[in-house]
Amino acid sequence: MILNQGFIVKRKSEQRQIEPFEMRLVNAKELNQVIDLQHHVYEHLPNKEVLYLDTKAEMLEDLYNGALIIGVFNKQDRLVSYRYVSFPGYEQRNLGRDIHLSKQELHKVVHLETTLVHPDYRGNRLQSLTLNKAVELIEDMNMRHLICTVSPYNLFSLYNIMSAGLNIKALKKKYGKAEDDGLWRFILHKDLKKEQNVNLSDVVLLKMDHLKEQRKLIDSGYIGYHLSKESQIIQYAHTQ
Repeated sequence: MILNQGFIVKRKSEQRQIEPFEMRLVNAKELNQVIDLQHHVYEHLPNKEVLYLDTKAEMLEDLYNGALIIGVFNKQDRLVSYRYVSFPGYEQRNLGRDIHLSKQELHKVVHLETTLVHPDYRGNRLQSLTLNKAVELIEDMNMRHLICTVSPYNLFSLYNIMSAGLNIKALKKKYGKAEDDGLWRFILHKDLKKEQNVNLSDVVLLKMDHLKEQRKLIDSGYIGYHLSKESQIIQYAHTQ
């Protein structure tokens, strides 16, 4: 089933080429394309810490348990972008535990997992397009909590996800074997049933890579609600 279609610009060197695209759900037989794109993007990253590599086995198991991979395919039917969405239920990996959701709310959590765009197709707002489609699909499932992790060193992903209304609720190391092992990640959350309001009379500004200061703020009850892409400053405030 086609979820969306239109045109995107492919940029390679100094050349620009307009191509048609098709957005649809990726099936299990197409997972090799997902893994290939993941490794291609990873190889071109100056800071490898911004991307946690999903394994084919993990994604395949997730697909069989109801996960969605929203893929964007070019005119050659090659995957150029995807957004991976999972439903962790009561599993230990549920990020709702990191932001202290009640046990009753855990089964309403949706994980916005990895989102990637091929370097030749950046600048087409594909992260936003796939996020909008993911939210549209999720709204029909009676789910409530959108939660994701983003590296403090990934400006564009953090900007995109905060622009969609997700707020920083935690900052900790994830994907490691021990509690204080792994990669630094913001944990962001949006309640689809309740609007988040902040107290604008008590705003604190911090650079996005000042992790120690941000952890102290978050631990004292502040949430990050706005990011300036130009200054790379996050605005924090208490909730109302």
